[in-house]
Amino acid sequence: MLAAVAVSISLAACGGSGSSGVTPAAYVKSICEAIGPFEKTVQSRSQALNLSKPQSAAEGKKALEGFLTQVASDTDQAVTKLKAAGTPNVANGKEVSQAIVSAFTQLKTALTAAAGKAGSLPTASAAAFKAGAQALGASVQTSIGGIGSSLGNLKSPDLENAAKKEPACQTLGG
Repeated sequence: MLAAVAVSISLAACGGSGSSGVTPAAYVKSICEAIGPFEKTVQSRSQALNLSKPQSAAEGKKALEGFLTQVASDTDQAVTKLKAAGTPNVANGKEVSQAIVSAFTQLKTALTAAAGKAGSLPTASAAAFKAGAQALGASVQTSIGGIGSSLGNLKSPDLENAAKKEPACQTLGG
């Protein structure tokens, strides 16, 4: 789920528009090098999280809370790298850069909030935990969907072309 957001954000990043700053190629490389490791880490953490058969609801709650906290921290690291990418020297480059950083900052906020809510999930029964966890998952997906869609209007042929040529961008999404 989070990997899909990373991919959609990276694709929006590879479409966007500003002026003054780093070359499109350098910007895209930095963005993809920030998002790629983030995406892989989230995928790895997601695969390691097995809520289908926790020993108890309390164990499931602890695992989910830890997962969300770790991914929020991973997101924070990605934000730092995205900020360091600078501003692409394309039309509306400042807006592109700000939108991408803002999207990941919003993602971190949503994940941090979800981790807090995970700490309050009911553990009296497996069914109650499952229902609460599913509701929390739906809430996170809604937040992520809104964040990703906010980047849909960013388009830049220069960034798109640079992304097609950048090896670090070729591994995103899969």
